[in-house]
Amino acid sequence: MKTQNKELRSIIRSLIEELLEEQSEKEISEMNTTANADGYETPHAFDKSEDEDGHAERIKDTAEVFDYKKTENSKNNTVSLNEGRSLYHVFRDHPDLSARQKIGVTMRHINNLLSEVDKVLKVSSKFKLENEVPSSSYWKTTTKYLNKLDGKIQSISRKIKDLK
Repeated sequence: MKTQNKELRSIIRSLIEELLEEQSEKEISEMNTTANADGYETPHAFDKSEDEDGHAERIKDTAEVFDYKKTENSKNNTVSLNEGRSLYHVFRDHPDLSARQKIGVTMRHINNLLSEVDKVLKVSSKFKLENEVPSSSYWKTTTKYLNKLDGKIQSISRKIKDLK
């Protein structure tokens, strides 16, 4: 097996050397690179809304509620951080949504995020069962993170009960 590997390596090396010699004999007449190319002109390419107004509305619905504020530059529809204010104050003082709407939007957002967490946990759990990985073989940090996650989930559960 080792002799086959050595022979294969020597064949590959000789081919590479041959190619390099051929390249050094040829003169490169032109080079091209895309390092300085501009990006594609496809604003909102992956946005579900079909027009600029739909995109702006979607940005406003999601970004402004969570510590971001839409800028006056409507061409780019960028959002900037609302510095110096806590998330609660930005949330509380948001003028475009009523109290019921604010809570509804946040619950929808939290539900989507928890669905993503649930998907990842299902995959991890299935992988653990299929590969018969015992919990005792986890790294120390993995166990620490599992305990932290458990504590966070219990805290979230208490907060949900308070909201009900």
